[in-house]
Amino acid sequence: MKMTTVKATEWTYPDRFEYRSGADRADIFGARSSYAEIQLVFSGVPEGASVSAKASGAIAAFDVEWYELVPVFVEANANLPENDESRDEWIPSRAAPYWLYDCVKPLGAHLTPKDGGAALYAALKIPQDAVPGVYEGTYDITVAGETFAVPVMLTVYAARIPEAEHLKIINGYSRAAVQKFHNTEIGTPAFHALDEKYLRMLRRMRQNMLYVGGVRQTGPDESGHYQFDFSALKQDVEFFRSLGYKYFNMSSVGGRRSWAESTILVAGHPAMSYEAYCYLADYLPALQAFLDEQGWTDCFYMGVSDEPNDANATEFRALCGLIRKLAPRIRLIDALSYTAVHGALDVWVPLNASYEEHRAEFESFRHGDDEIWHYVCCGPRDKKYINRFMDYPLLSTEYLFWGNYKYNLAGYLHWASNCYQPGQNPFLQNCPEHHNADAVCILPPGDTHILYPGDGEPWMSMQLEAQRRSAEEYELLRMLAEHDKARADEICAKGFRSFRDVEYDPNRFEAIRRELLAACSALTANA
Repeated sequence: MKMTTVKATEWTYPDRFEYRSGADRADIFGARSSYAEIQLVFSGVPEGASVSAKASGAIAAFDVEWYELVPVFVEANANLPENDESRDEWIPSRAAPYWLYDCVKPLGAHLTPKDGGAALYAALKIPQDAVPGVYEGTYDITVAGETFAVPVMLTVYAARIPEAEHLKIINGYSRAAVQKFHNTEIGTPAFHALDEKYLRMLRRMRQNMLYVGGVRQTGPDESGHYQFDFSALKQDVEFFRSLGYKYFNMSSVGGRRSWAESTILVAGHPAMSYEAYCYLADYLPALQAFLDEQGWTDCFYMGVSDEPNDANATEFRALCGLIRKLAPRIRLIDALSYTAVHGALDVWVPLNASYEEHRAEFESFRHGDDEIWHYVCCGPRDKKYINRFMDYPLLSTEYLFWGNYKYNLAGYLHWASNCYQPGQNPFLQNCPEHHNADAVCILPPGDTHILYPGDGEPWMSMQLEAQRRSAEEYELLRMLAEHDKARADEICAKGFRSFRDVEYDPNRFEAIRRELLAACSALTANA
């Protein structure tokens, strides 16, 4: 057997042993209240090999989370140019099909190698009161009776990840997927326990916002009025708040039958119809009164109709105006790819590509309490814009929140953390079919999830860990900027210059991260 270490910011594969950041030792580092991570990649591993791992030496004073990396199948590329000569060095990172280590599973007693390949992920936890300095030791990994003593040099920086979370982060979470993949019924103690595990895992990457719904309605009655029961919503929000979630996005009041359809429907009726107005005139004041009573109005947002288009822009703006009339204290938010509905929303969430292409117009919306976020989903797929696709460098995901710092964007949205499509096995299929009333499309690899349905529990992904680091790095950049913005901007620009111009070399990125941590550590020393 052979073993190499690979930085946690570079993808690894069961059929590959040579990497840009590959090394015989583990030079790891991190801020306090964070982690120092490394991948350990093996070749020539026999089937069912036993495994054990421990830390020794000075690093044994720290807790280490040990995981097995589980390979998943990437069957297609998000964007593979027909002319190979035009291919970028980094995008796509590899031509499909291939197997990729993305799933992060708690380490058991045995490995499940793929074609003789296996990999571990070690996340050394640095407590908030750790003494800064350099710690040496070894990771002792025993596989099938053979022990690898991996030299480890850990640098603990004085910088501490702030507890405060200044970004609003939301990845859509599906309780239905939890129910299906774990064969549990919503409302049972078993489901509640799983639900909490999934939600705590998303909190690990500092997600602090969730989609909510569950409002029960009756009517219309003989007089044409509706009645609403908010008890289920109240129960959910209280539970979510107990786990650290601070913000909530109410289900959109309107929607379309399909993406090609222009008409926005409300309660099954055209948005500008008398029937829709009657429904909204009952629902929206009741919802606002409920939120006011609970003291939750400031932490709630409401979607209007996802991704409005040119054909329904006028209708969308009119619907926004109606909502503001009936519930003036509820902030309106929507994802959109263009800017023709200016003035309609409180929170604008364009694709990162759309933001850069129409930056001047989006920036003009910054008045009052308006916020600008960004999102990615099955697009953008061109012009090298960063995204969290599996066939893009793992650093593409880690840079997402650097964009928030660069452009002063208040939040980030993605539609899916575990939103598997019908029939999809996320371990074997990462480019599933997506069906709507218009057509069937193929989603890019990894767009549906950053969590995996494990054995009785959720399992993380390398993409989730990349987003965790990205959220932490955002807070460090922000903290540094409060004292020396020119220095923070300088460091940011070494890695992130725009959503389609970033430094993808993992070794150079490590140097940039160390520079950021050193600068933030100097602030701590001066304080």
